[in-house]
Order: sequence, then C-alpha cells, then structure tokens
Amino acid sequence: MIHRRVLALLSLAALAAVIPLKAGAQAFPSKPIRIIIPYAPGGTTDIVGRRMGQRLSEVLGQPVVVENRAGGNTAIGVDVVAKSAADGHTLLFTNDATFVGNPALYPSLPYNMQRDLVPVAPVTYVALALAINANVPAKDLNELVAYIKTQKSLGYGSFGAGSQPHIMGEMFKKIAGVDLVHVPYKGAGPATADVMGGQILFTFPAFPTIMGQLNSGKLRLLAVSGDKRVPAAPQVPTMTEAGFKDMDMGAWYAFFAPAGTPRDVVMKLNATVASILADRDFVEKNMTNQGMVPMSGTPEQMNTMIKADIERMVQMVKRSGAKVE
Repeated sequence: MIHRRVLALLSLAALAAVIPLKAGAQAFPSKPIRIIIPYAPGGTTDIVGRRMGQRLSEVLGQPVVVENRAGGNTAIGVDVVAKSAADGHTLLFTNDATFVGNPALYPSLPYNMQRDLVPVAPVTYVALALAINANVPAKDLNELVAYIKTQKSLGYGSFGAGSQPHIMGEMFKKIAGVDLVHVPYKGAGPATADVMGGQILFTFPAFPTIMGQLNSGKLRLLAVSGDKRVPAAPQVPTMTEAGFKDMDMGAWYAFFAPAGTPRDVVMKLNATVASILADRDFVEKNMTNQGMVPMSGTPEQMNTMIKADIERMVQMVKRSGAKVE
C-alpha cells in the first residue's frame, strides 16, 4: 500500500549512529530464530521471507527456521507470534494486508498490531501484475474487458479478503463495468496455479511468484502496478499506462515481533535487516530484477506508514465496494 511512497533506504552506518546496543541486544540471538509466515508456501511473502531468513541466519550466526501458518486471513500466524516469548527469537513476516487491508474490511479482528505486535523492519515494496491464462484471447486490458462481457460466471483470485488483489479486483469490476466472482485463496501460489489451470480468469501475483512462469507460455501479463515498468517484463505496461490508474496498488513486506520485545533487540534486528538490504549484490539478485524495491526505516516510521495506509485503504474499499464474503 505504499505506492509512490517507499520509505528511505538507510545506510547501516546511519543506523549504527543512532542505535546504541545494550547488553541484551549484544547477546541476541542466543538460540535459533523462528519466522512465521501467515500464508501458504509459494507466494511472494513466502519467497521473500525465506530469502531474508537465510541471510539473517548467515549474518546473525544462528539457524533460522521458517514456518508457514496460513489461514484466518493471516490471523492464525499472527496469533502464533503474539503468544510467543517476547525475546526476538520469534518473528512474523507478512505483507500490508495483515495490518492495512484486513482492518479496513473487517469490523473486528482477533488481533491488533498496537496490542499484540511491534514493527521491526520493513523489507521491500513489490509490484503486482494482472496475470491471465495464456489461452485467454486478450492481449491488453481493454480486450480483457471485452472478453469478460461475452462470458458468464468467471472468477478472479485474491490472496484472501482484504488482500491487495481483492481490492484491485473489485476496482477492476467497477471501472470496467463487469461482473466477476471473487475467489479468495490462502496465498499467491494457489491462486496463480488456478489461473494457469483455467479455474479462474486472473489474479494479481507479485513478480517473485511468477518469475519461473514468465517464459513457460502459461501466463500472460497485461499490466503491472507502480510508477515504472518492471525490468523483468519491460513490454508490460503499467496500470496507469493501460488506463486503469485507480486500481494501481502494490504491496510492502515487513518483519514484526511480539509486543513487549525489548527495544534494543528490536533495533538490533532492524539494523541487521538494513545491513542485508545495503548489500547491492543481494538486492539486485533477489529484489530489483524482480520488480521489488528495497525499503528501510525505523519502527516509528513503520507505524506512521501503517496508519497512513489504513486511511488510504479505507477510502479505496469505499470506492471499490469490496466486501468480506
């Protein structure tokens, strides 16, 4: 939800200048770190979370175990982290749907960021693409609209109610004046698989999810979110270029820890993530070439970003008419 508003990438030196490490942080980590991902395997959250987990293990010198705890629109994974020891050894890696999309759509949730979790570090902003099955006779969004109007009972896939693809799909319906069935999945992987299998018409995968399918001939990308075209698919126009500016939405991904985690531990994790993102080789290989923009910032900046994104999402939900099925 940070379209055109990516947090500034901070240098490790700058962070070190403002983050005095206490004894507790210097002793951290003292055992393996567990990263909970509240989505099914194969989606962008899973892919980026595992890449970051591997680098965290290398930098911090402790094993990092990644667990997928999908379900409940990320509530299951959030609950696992919220009930874990607040010592920094259990982290949540999720996207903005958890703390932005869900609060905008659901009148009540079993979790609350202010009560249950604390921000640790933002990681990346990711461009989303509108992807259809390659057999669908549409080469651009206007042709897709024309095709939909000749069909019945077509569906689009999201990564759950409140996710970016849910809001984007409902905005597409409103802008195009078409009727489509919203089909929620537990992650990007299953939704994209059903597009390729012909069970649903389209979804909005992020580039890390579909890099392996770009040359397979099974998917066709019609538009991407963001200000610029993605280097991995320079022939694909942005949604603004395609005439669908109002459905332009990307996603950010970040780490969170249980409420009560010591400040010095949080800031050591924050500085460690920033140091990973300052590695140009890592960023180019794992992010830039796949439509991702590295992010960094303090926990306080993350709180400010989340509050602003919730306000924007509430307005988009009202405009799109999106509802929880």
